[in-house]
Amino acid sequence: ARLVKERFIIAVTPKDTVTKIDRVMQEEAKLVDALPLPPTGKELMGIRRQIKEKEDEEYYSSSIVGFKNLAQTQPSGTKRSAPNVSLNPVQKVHIEFDTDGRPKGITAGAINGAINGAQQQEEDETAGYAADAVDDKVCFRPYHDRLDVLLRNQQIINLFADKYNAGAGAVVKSILRVTEPRTRTCRDKTSEVVSANQIIHHIPVDAPLADAVDTGSDMFYKKLNSVDEPTSPDDNAHMSQARRNEIAFALLEVIHKDRSGIITKVEERGAGQYRVNFDRAAAVLRDNALDSLIQEKYGALHARIVRVLRDKQKLDEKTVSQAAMLPVAMCRERLHDLALSGLIDTLEIPRTADRNPSRMFYLWFVNPDKQMRSAMGYIFQGISNLQQRIDHEMALRSALVTKSKRKDVAADPTLLTDIERREIQNLTAIKQKLDVAIVRLDSMLLVVHDINPLSADLQLLQ
Repeated sequence: ARLVKERFIIAVTPKDTVTKIDRVMQEEAKLVDALPLPPTGKELMGIRRQIKEKEDEEYYSSSIVGFKNLAQTQPSGTKRSAPNVSLNPVQKVHIEFDTDGRPKGITAGAINGAINGAQQQEEDETAGYAADAVDDKVCFRPYHDRLDVLLRNQQIINLFADKYNAGAGAVVKSILRVTEPRTRTCRDKTSEVVSANQIIHHIPVDAPLADAVDTGSDMFYKKLNSVDEPTSPDDNAHMSQARRNEIAFALLEVIHKDRSGIITKVEERGAGQYRVNFDRAAAVLRDNALDSLIQEKYGALHARIVRVLRDKQKLDEKTVSQAAMLPVAMCRERLHDLALSGLIDTLEIPRTADRNPSRMFYLWFVNPDKQMRSAMGYIFQGISNLQQRIDHEMALRSALVTKSKRKDVAADPTLLTDIERREIQNLTAIKQKLDVAIVRLDSMLLVVHDINPLSADLQLLQ
């Protein structure tokens, strides 16, 4: 029931026999035919906006196909009114930091009041939901857009957890958990605004917030850890709630000041209002994946050149060599390697009207579309090579594999000799390693294409 309510799986309907792009084109054609004159560009944009609003209304509707009984009367994620319920007012906390890096103006009473108010508000919002019974006669299918959102969010969490620590990853996970019900697809550019109180409330109790964060020069929690209360990872379970809230507020300050710009602070009201920039997150994840791919295939110097061109935009050969701190001849060789692979491109600027090649400026730059297509080619080729290697290893031991699948051998494994058992274990280990490599390449494909706003599939569905 939870998978259905959160739209990870949806009921199969007759309209699912047509692809989404064809369905949108058919609805657009009907609306265009109803007009007395051919539509202008503004009218066509209005028609497409109308189709999108209709789909959003159906998606966020309180009536979910597949439930026998649904007591919910409002869309998921919206605030419900609660008459005759007395709520504790949420205290607004303004966070400032002293010269020692310790948040000031935060008292235990203020933090606990804010968290208790947010908790009571969320309990009121979720109150009144009856136990939903899934209709056994309805067939369901995975809703890939929501699954892509879930996988994209996990990549963002891993990004902050690897850069800072597990506590920062837990805070980011809390932010995404609050915004996830209203995030339909990876085409959403930004998330809804969430308050710091909501974020703190959704942080798991077992989150390792006691770890310090290395901000590059000094330990951010040098003064925070100097209090009497134990804050080592082993003593994380014994930490008081007020202490955890104080550290979580400080982690929020670190995260929203990160240079990636993924988590932004939009308002100073109360303890702060935060938003996730999914466009920026997709760009950062894509760039990291492409840098890793280039470094594995060509080397660190090629990856350095690509990063320079991505940061500085269009540069000539001499400027690239200076920025990458490489000799001109070595830089020229690596630029041509990257250009032949389609990872970078050139722009010709003529000095004269005759466009003589000897009298032109040649600027190197990164073409995101071309770079993405080239990277996808390498990823697909790698997955194909790994799958062929699995088939090759299975073919080398085809007789042994056939014997191990016999019913008598499956019932009595002693029919296999020690050499055959060791060979089967060796084959299983090889297959597991190759499967792990395929999964890693598939996760890279997710970052480069599936959640990338530059991909053609997402552009057609805008």
